[in-house]
Amino acid sequence: MRLLDRYLFRELLVPLGFCLAAFLLFWITFDVFGNLDTFQERQWTLGDIGQYYYLKLPELLGILLPVSLLLALLYALTQHSRYNELIAMRAAGLSLWRICLPYFFTGFLFCGCLFLVNEQLLTDAPARLQQLERRRVQPQAAARGRWRERVDFRNPLAARHWSLGAFNVDTTELRQARLAMRLPVGARREIRAETALWTNGYWLLSSGEERIHRHEEDEHPAIGTRGFLSAAEMGGGPAELAAWTGVPLTVSNSVVGWTNLVREDPETQQAWTARSLLLTNGVLAGFRYVQPMERSALRKLIADGGLWTNGHWRLLNAREWIHRSGTDAEPLELLHPELDLPELSETPELLRSEIRVGEVLSRARTMRSAELPIRDVLAYRQLHPQLPRRDRDLLETQLHARIAAPWTCLVVVLIAIPFGAPSGRRNIFYGVAGSLAWGFLYFTVQRLGFALGQSGTIPPWLGAWLPNATFGSIGLWMTARVR
Repeated sequence: MRLLDRYLFRELLVPLGFCLAAFLLFWITFDVFGNLDTFQERQWTLGDIGQYYYLKLPELLGILLPVSLLLALLYALTQHSRYNELIAMRAAGLSLWRICLPYFFTGFLFCGCLFLVNEQLLTDAPARLQQLERRRVQPQAAARGRWRERVDFRNPLAARHWSLGAFNVDTTELRQARLAMRLPVGARREIRAETALWTNGYWLLSSGEERIHRHEEDEHPAIGTRGFLSAAEMGGGPAELAAWTGVPLTVSNSVVGWTNLVREDPETQQAWTARSLLLTNGVLAGFRYVQPMERSALRKLIADGGLWTNGHWRLLNAREWIHRSGTDAEPLELLHPELDLPELSETPELLRSEIRVGEVLSRARTMRSAELPIRDVLAYRQLHPQLPRRDRDLLETQLHARIAAPWTCLVVVLIAIPFGAPSGRRNIFYGVAGSLAWGFLYFTVQRLGFALGQSGTIPPWLGAWLPNATFGSIGLWMTARVR
């Protein structure tokens, strides 16, 4: 870094620090006196009040950082111009753009700080504020975390539907959980029996057992009893089974059968095997049948509770039904004191995002500022590709506004330079008043574009980026005309 750059940084950071500290002190003091009765009613301590203003920081910095940077730049540039320092720098061969390089760097740095605070540090600040407000009024409820009742969540990509009686956004605890899902590709059904007897058009199974592997790596399949198989499921009666590939067996003149019967259906990928088949009495021994689950196969779960643990969901006191097809009237029913579900891709953070976005979309009115983190909007759009136009416009505006908001710090640099850098004898209040007027107009256009984008009057991206594009272009044009 050159000596000149260090000097310009120092001359900017000093007034910037004073402006930012003064604005923070003034705003907090004014707000404390305005809410003093409320704080006393809630019986808040100094620690509670400090945490309250810490959680209000993202909302506050979005306004105070650009305004403080604007005033500090005006003061620094006016001082340099007043003592002819800018004229000396330009006479030494430096362009105005090169002189202002430290200011642009500071603007970029502030953009990154705002983005980091909004998207990484305090993404759940509004929810934590609500919890803080209930801490003294309902201490037991606050200690148990924040519950959201009647959470309905659909994941169309994975064909899963969650219906929760309550979800704790702090502890990830579930209550009255209902879950319906399609069995994935790779799920299969197995039926085994020691013997099977052909009678009255059905195969009656002795010690018949049915196993359903819910996915390819399911080491604990669902197990139930199976008493019979229809001719259609088995592939026919004894005569049809005798046509399978096997080894002929003649025990005597009157007893004829087959051993090691094998049949595979390449179209349905079903496979049957049997140790032996006696045609004289229709007895099948050592039977095993494997079939891929149909695409309409469903798995339904109802649990009293649940918790996210070791990277997956665990349901407590769960009842499970597996429907082999969409018309299965006799599903396989199982009881689980504890049931681990590592195959579920819905994480607690995804449920929290669904709740945050859902609460915003349920409001009747549009929002005045960008409240939703970028990752929440992207996750919601990915899970819900088909949204109503109002919801789509609102989320698109939120997304672009969240990205555009930090760039306000760079725009105010472009606004301040043409008002503070011109040389000549002029009143210092001219630059301050002019730049503040432009700044006020900027925030007015920002709110207007935000409202128009949410309502669908203009494209959402245009509503979010309109103030930055407009005033940034004006600032570039005015800076280029500075003499």
